[in-house]
Amino acid sequence: MPTVDPEICRADNLERIRAYFDLIATGDVDALSQHWHDEIIFEAPFSFTGKPSRTVGKQPVYDRLSTSYGLVSMAFSITEIYELVNPDRFLVEYDSNGRMLGSGELYRNSYITLVEMQDGLISRFREFYDSQRCAAVFGPLLGPDH
Repeated sequence: MPTVDPEICRADNLERIRAYFDLIATGDVDALSQHWHDEIIFEAPFSFTGKPSRTVGKQPVYDRLSTSYGLVSMAFSITEIYELVNPDRFLVEYDSNGRMLGSGELYRNSYITLVEMQDGLISRFREFYDSQRCAAVFGPLLGPDH
């Protein structure tokens, strides 16, 4: 079995991550899901509910994000991508700029996310953000179980 040059793998993964973040602004969860591994893990260790949030599997993550993206129009702008030793792992710093679809209220936040790739697809998305900002805008709409 031929081995893949780690730097080629890293470059391909970086390109895919950038494309994924560009796609978020469309709110097209069908298109986003094409970038996910079947067993994707989506985590928010410090969610606004006050308890860690972990969703596993393509369909459950799809359902979760469909709910959120149905409430807000949002774009993410990457401020920095940190390449880790493993060419399939990255830390991504980014900011969100969005508007709630119902009220027009602004939503902005800053994030640091561990993104892990497997076979060119996102297999883990572990997102850290200011949960108080998130709770102020999304909490009343999504409830404590989201």
